Amino acid sequence: MTTTPSPSGKLLITKAGPVTTVILNRPECHNALDKELSKELNLAMKEIETDRECRVVILRGAGETFCAGDDVKGFATFEPEDVLWEIRMYQQTANLIDNLVPVTIAAVDGVCTGGGLELTLVCDFVVATDRSRWGMPEINWDITPGWGGTGRLSKFVGRRKTKEWNLIGALFDAHTAEHYDLANRVVAPERLDAEVGELVDAILAKDAKTVTTTKYFIDKAADLDMYSSMFFEGAPQRGTDQTGILAFADPELRAKRHKSRDFWQDRQTVV
Repeated sequence: MTTTPSPSGKLLITKAGPVTTVILNRPECHNALDKELSKELNLAMKEIETDRECRVVILRGAGETFCAGDDVKGFATFEPEDVLWEIRMYQQTANLIDNLVPVTIAAVDGVCTGGGLELTLVCDFVVATDRSRWGMPEINWDITPGWGGTGRLSKFVGRRKTKEWNLIGALFDAHTAEHYDLANRVVAPERLDAEVGELVDAILAKDAKTVTTTKYFIDKAADLDMYSSMFFEGAPQRGTDQTGILAFADPELRAKRHKSRDFWQDRQTVV
């Protein structure tokens, strides 16, 4: 395992085989995104985009917090042209994460607000601690969301909740986030690393090509009507690759993959 700090030290990249962990490293200010960190996060995602060995990306914050979004203290130094430039870069970063081939996991502890919440919207999985606090408080600073807090958020929670959280700016807890599909799993803080590790193991136990293809189907179909989306599942070229079916005949591999049949099934069903 190797850890590489960014030039400013505000971002840490850890690589362990097929798993890359990206750590926002400004814990003294809840890992808020200033100009340097925002640019370095953008560049890191561009590097991961071309890393064909990477199968899982974990995004987390240093210390007992995830990300408080934009560092509003830095806004005083912005020139008028900086605002549009920064927003476009933020949007590009979100789009890069959204379209990564590897499976992406946000490990959320502590503060997850504004741009931090927007980062989770483009991850495939979100594991959060029960002490994490969520919200879109930009309106309290007289600014508007810049990279998904209106458009992407409404696709998760609907128009009414998106307006509530953005126009009032109140924070909410992790169980509310889970209820509204912003988090897959809520755990105690001391369980966060283990829970993320178990999720990574479950993903790596699957065939890499099949995971990549299935993720692609889901992401592209989400914005299409039902019949158009079915094209991906019925594409004729799918019948030419039988390696997955052949691999299923391997008892050891089959047992390894079947371990996930009861994964995350310990919760009571929400009616």
